[in-house]
Amino acid sequence: MIPDKLKPYRFIKLGRWDEYKNQKKQIKVFQPKNREELQKIIDSGWIPQAKRPQEFRWQLDRNYTYDEMEEWLSTHKENYGILNGKLRILDDDTKDNNLIKLFLDNFDKTFRVRNHLYFEFTNKDEKKIIFYDKSGEHCGELQGIGQQCVGPGSVHPLEEVYELKNDVDIIKIDYDKFCQVFLPYIPHKIKKVTKDFKKTTWTGDNITDIPITNIISLSGLNDMGNSCYQGSHPGHGSNGGMNFRVDTSNNSWFCYRCWTGGGPSELIGVMENIIDCSQAGSNCYSTEQGKKVIEIAREKYGLKKPEDQETLEPRGWALSINIQRLANRKGWLKCPKCNSSFEFNEKLGWFKCSCTKGGIKKFVELMKKNE
Repeated sequence: MIPDKLKPYRFIKLGRWDEYKNQKKQIKVFQPKNREELQKIIDSGWIPQAKRPQEFRWQLDRNYTYDEMEEWLSTHKENYGILNGKLRILDDDTKDNNLIKLFLDNFDKTFRVRNHLYFEFTNKDEKKIIFYDKSGEHCGELQGIGQQCVGPGSVHPLEEVYELKNDVDIIKIDYDKFCQVFLPYIPHKIKKVTKDFKKTTWTGDNITDIPITNIISLSGLNDMGNSCYQGSHPGHGSNGGMNFRVDTSNNSWFCYRCWTGGGPSELIGVMENIIDCSQAGSNCYSTEQGKKVIEIAREKYGLKKPEDQETLEPRGWALSINIQRLANRKGWLKCPKCNSSFEFNEKLGWFKCSCTKGGIKKFVELMKKNE
């Protein structure tokens, strides 16, 4: 099922073309007949799985050999992806296939699937390259290490097959020559995306509650109605100017080029270059990447540090007074404001109820004030 020319490479497990998942990880089957129907499904909160890796750590140890993937595909109807690294894939997003034409004018024919050209460099370079024309319009990209591309024979959410167009050997070319040929499309300095952060007073301890409009500005996006805004992706740009969609009603976003999306956490990762947009989704972070996203969310977006993570050492009055014993001795077991029972952290000298929380000093002041 997988072309023989791809035997040397590694593969990953993707989802079925007709399966969709929401943020609650519920799965549902849809079979849209056209892009309008597909758009409605996505707008309702269902993310297509056709291009999405289904296993965590797929860049590291959840990828497979040719034989392993062939065996898996023999009993599954899911799609599969090809892991980039040694293999480089040129993705042409121009209307007239300008990048493909430029490549074929200067190099031999190579393995091709749809508008994807497969090749290797003789001198190793694993960086991702984004191509722009003279006007700054995004034209495509050369995928780098840690990315993946949907394999030939897989099925698009609109039931279109990823057709193998050239089943020829995957050629090797010189990296320096490649850069010389594509120099008109490789800007010396890629303009950094200007993010118009809208300052708000939001604070909270749940990263999913950070307003997406605090992370990116809606300026330049088109108002599509029903709290939806669409336009060019603020990170990697857009060929047609409409590949990025934000839904402020459910605080989510979606990229139609990468078929990925999520909420504030995933958007922070993409905009801060912690992950590539093509990697965004459920369980997309390694432990270190997750820590970095949390750190940035606390620095920039008002995410609070949970009290049980602030320190394991007693502070202030808690050094000499046990808040739990004090409450039991005084009979201060319910909040006089909300009438809910207190929860106590003896190590930290903290309390909380339905309406407030704080340290032992605040606790004593609250109770004495309402005696």
